[in-house]
Amino acid sequence: MASPASRVSKAYGAPKTAPKTDPKPAPRPVAAVIVYAKGQLGKPYRWGGVGPRGFDSAGLVMRAWGAAGVNLPRSSWEQSLAGTPTTRSGLVPGDIVLSHRGAHVVLYIGGGRVIHAPRPGTRVTIAPLPPSSQVVAYRHIGS
Repeated sequence: MASPASRVSKAYGAPKTAPKTDPKPAPRPVAAVIVYAKGQLGKPYRWGGVGPRGFDSAGLVMRAWGAAGVNLPRSSWEQSLAGTPTTRSGLVPGDIVLSHRGAHVVLYIGGGRVIHAPRPGTRVTIAPLPPSSQVVAYRHIGS
């Protein structure tokens, strides 16, 4: 004989098992961001560049986060408003740091290091975090 619960389940078309809960949100896609940015190391700085042959600072950050499915604005000025504010001590890999009056943006990769496209005549490189005296904003991107 069927149990009372299974009779109710059959009678009302309810599922026989408890509904599955929504999975937890995926962790921040930082790994994809960092992998993309590291894949651009050595490519030349190109004013207005968004890849694949060259990048400016904002183009590199935009494309790196784009590789993780996150759309960021094209310019460093607009990127300075993306995400949420954070502090130097609160930086986590994937955050962005804006310097030079907001005209330059770098991607924080942890350990006090960033990946960026510095200026004309240079290549995408890993560098130390800029001095706090040059920074105008720290922004946390993602969840």
